[in-house]
Formats: sequence, structure tokens, C-alpha cells
Amino acid sequence: MMPDSKLTARKTSRKDFDLIHDLERRTFGVNECFTRAQLRHLMSSPTASFFLLCDGDVPVGFGIALRSRLSNGRYRGRIYSIGVLPEYRSQGAGNLLLYEMERYLIKSGVSFIVLETKKGKGGAELFFAKQGYTVSGFLPHYYPYGDAVKMRKDVKKDKTARR
Repeated sequence: MMPDSKLTARKTSRKDFDLIHDLERRTFGVNECFTRAQLRHLMSSPTASFFLLCDGDVPVGFGIALRSRLSNGRYRGRIYSIGVLPEYRSQGAGNLLLYEMERYLIKSGVSFIVLETKKGKGGAELFFAKQGYTVSGFLPHYYPYGDAVKMRKDVKKDKTARR
């Protein structure tokens, strides 16, 4: 972690829209991030929850988690987006953010969590594998710049994620 870092993660509200939009642009770049309209639509969805990662009062990361009910009555969680500013990567910041997102999804009753991420080097595949996710599928040409993998993690409803 950064020296004197005081990282916290919390669920956000609509009042944090501009912070989330700014972080997404800084994390993923202008050509890869959601438009303001797409982000507003997501934020108004009852199935989406937004998270903010801060170092003290400074926003340094964000996440979007989705929860949906399946035809068999079970609930699925999805890590839809997660981003941490480059200077906070590989220092545990992403772990904390993912932990809070998983904890929220598990408390809301999901049986498993899925996500899609860039395949191979330069992607987050290794990060998620270290957090207990396994590859469950391959998505050729998923991104304009490359392939992706589907990943999945089964969870226990009565336990919190990883801690």
C-alpha cells in the first residue's frame, strides 16, 4: 500500500456519480469506459450496486456489482466493473475493493459470482484467479483489443468472502 494509506471501501449512492465517472475514465481510458448516459442507466438499475475505494478522502477506485435472479430461483452475482488507479495497483487496494463487493453480494444471497476479463498477460485474469475465481469460458474478440475469459466463483451464503 502507499505510505500512510488509509484505504476504505464503501457502497455509493447517486451523489457519487461524478466521482465514479471520473475514476472510470482515469482507470480505463476514454475509449474503454462507459458513457455518462450508460453509467447513469446502470446507476438507476435496482440490480446494480456501486462501490468507491478511497485513500482517506481521495477516491482511488470503484466497482460495479450486479445481482440477478435466475430461473431456478437462485441468485447470481456479477462483478461488472472494477478499477483501481495505476499507482494503487499491486498493493492490496483491488483486494479490498473486491472483498467488499463480494461481501455485499454474498449478504444479498448470491450462490456464485461471475465476471469477464481480458485474457492473459496485461489483464486481470491472474488477479481474479488469486481471489478464487476459475476460468469457465473463453470469449474470442470480446474486447476491441483482444479476447476475454469468463470466470466464476462459488460462494457460501452463510459465510463472508475470503475473511
